[in-house]
Amino acid sequence: MVEMDSLDLPARLAGIRARRRFLWSVFATYIPVIWFALKIGGDALAMVVGILWLLMSAAGGILVSFAICPRCGNRFHMKGISTSWGSRCVHCKLSLSEGK
Repeated sequence: MVEMDSLDLPARLAGIRARRRFLWSVFATYIPVIWFALKIGGDALAMVVGILWLLMSAAGGILVSFAICPRCGNRFHMKGISTSWGSRCVHCKLSLSEGK
């Protein structure tokens, strides 16, 4: 287990929270953006926007899943091949709200 610098803890937790906000904002805006693309550009634009949103969702999921815990140095949300997008590290139980 690797101990990280405790002064860096709030900044690193803020980075994990920012990754999570990005992912959830991508999920939350999908349907309105696709609807808007259909209205202004038709099926072709909606297809392009849908593919871009799919890529952004994949990137966001990877960024969240592979975030490193600032306390223990393990993956914050992953233990083995399973992923838990809870608000605590699955290894050391560090809460995302501790750095606020």
